[in-house]
Amino acid sequence: MTFTYYLPTKIIFGQPALEALQSELAVLKAERVLFVSDPGLVQLGLADQVQTSLNEAGRAVATFTDVSSNPTTVEVAAGLALACEQNVQALVALGGGSAIDVAKAVAMLMSNGGSYSDYQWGGKWISERSLPLLAVPTTAGTGSEVSRVAVIVDPDNPFKKGVLSQQMFPHAAIVDPDLTRSLPPRLTAATGMDAFIHALECYIGRRANPYTDQFCLAAMETAWTALPQAVADGSDMSARQAMMLAALWGGTAMDHAGLGLVHSLSGPLTGHLHLHHGLANALILPYAMRFNLPAVSPERVQRLNQAFGLPVEAGGETLVAALTQFVAGLGLPTHLNELNQPLEGVDWAAIAEETTRMVLLQNNPRSVTAADCEVLLAQMR
Repeated sequence: MTFTYYLPTKIIFGQPALEALQSELAVLKAERVLFVSDPGLVQLGLADQVQTSLNEAGRAVATFTDVSSNPTTVEVAAGLALACEQNVQALVALGGGSAIDVAKAVAMLMSNGGSYSDYQWGGKWISERSLPLLAVPTTAGTGSEVSRVAVIVDPDNPFKKGVLSQQMFPHAAIVDPDLTRSLPPRLTAATGMDAFIHALECYIGRRANPYTDQFCLAAMETAWTALPQAVADGSDMSARQAMMLAALWGGTAMDHAGLGLVHSLSGPLTGHLHLHHGLANALILPYAMRFNLPAVSPERVQRLNQAFGLPVEAGGETLVAALTQFVAGLGLPTHLNELNQPLEGVDWAAIAEETTRMVLLQNNPRSVTAADCEVLLAQMR
């Protein structure tokens, strides 16, 4: 058994975000800052609160909020141009994985130069530590605040491929559960399922190890109880806090032990159908789990049963049924025909083929072919 664990990101949990931001920027002596967020947080007023706080502290703030739910290299280039124009010394990202990933990409390019495609497709080496980035998550989901990867879509080559490097870890993750209080139930469910599935895929993956196993089990057991509570009552701050911890644990495990079939299939599926990442993951989960079970050790299946309150010796179909019920109970779809969008004309064969090219699939416990993916997609319809 061999594994490496490296997490240079400072985690600040529970401290009011504005207070923690000011402290960290003071330590960095950063007076010129690029603030990255998204239109939804602008509309809610959260982005303005952060920008105002930074301005009131005397910092020069360049604001970039044109971040979409599946961010593109066009957005990264625009953010980079603004950062270069203002000669920023640090970045602050407020939002879910989309805003944080865009900020990660910009911070890396500020230190290493070139365009994102140089690293995404050209294999350019990331040699320098990214410009300091303070990541402030507003969802309990992606774990991007503690990971070394940024997943950005290239419109000229829509195959979803991340860029990762140990140079890209955020300087600090400022995790304030209060920021998730206003997240609506469906987004709470979808983002929370992303955190849950990070942990589950890591736990059954080929690179699972005793160190990340503990993060995985803690994340799954916590989300199994806390996520339905947070969806049912968004003001339940005990549940919100628990989900922020689950997202941190799931994100840490994901970054160190890898993902699998759910995320591999989710990338092409979201690209072709324009779905929310977490929602797509949740929909895929039961089908991928049933496919993978023959390759998962009985000991790990038993531990999953225990984590989900099932009889320890319960069979695989009982586990799959429990996962399906969990997804449905959160108000998320378990079939593609529940999406209320046309499925005619979708190139299912292309989605299947693209899935087999996802590097994440190498960590899946069971080998997967394009034909296997086509069967799964048919089952999901």
